[in-house]
Amino acid sequence: MSFDKLGLSKDILYSIDEKGYKEPTEIQKKAIPQILMGRDVLGCAQTGTGKTGSFVIPLIEILSSGKSKSRMPRCLILTPTRELAMQVSEEFNILSKYFKLQMALLIGGVSFSEQDQKLSKGVDLIVATPGRLLDHIDRGKVIIKEVKLLIIDEADRMLDMGFIPLTCSLPPWNFFRHILGNLENSCSRIIKIVPSSF
Repeated sequence: MSFDKLGLSKDILYSIDEKGYKEPTEIQKKAIPQILMGRDVLGCAQTGTGKTGSFVIPLIEILSSGKSKSRMPRCLILTPTRELAMQVSEEFNILSKYFKLQMALLIGGVSFSEQDQKLSKGVDLIVATPGRLLDHIDRGKVIIKEVKLLIIDEADRMLDMGFIPLTCSLPPWNFFRHILGNLENSCSRIIKIVPSSF
């Protein structure tokens, strides 16, 4: 199967081709169509199997229709570490090159003022670690009521590090929950804990 069989637009197919992806991996074949249809997805995949692309590709398609607002993202990706957040944001920037989408990377070790400026201009997507996201919410710099898509990347690590209860302390949102990660050992725990808390 090729990427053009997954219901993707020409612009995203150009980006995929330029990145060197020849054909979708198993998780991409299964996740991309489901996410494009607005369904909740729980994905389990080993590192290096295209897990990040499996949610970044369809969310770019979804976000391509609509407009960003100041401090009010339409999509949120949560990761357990700043390193992973940086990897996800890099993948997004590469694959969204033919789209006019704005992304903010909210991680520690970067000044609040830089992040505040980006948020005030309007962003479609936030990639963040939970602690820094909550800092911005507490400061009134991020308003999450417009979030429609949530991705929790490496949800098993989020649970092990104690971030899932922190994530679930956020106000209730009306959105689709796209939970993708390396969950070989704890799928049932994540399925029970995360959805029931929203």
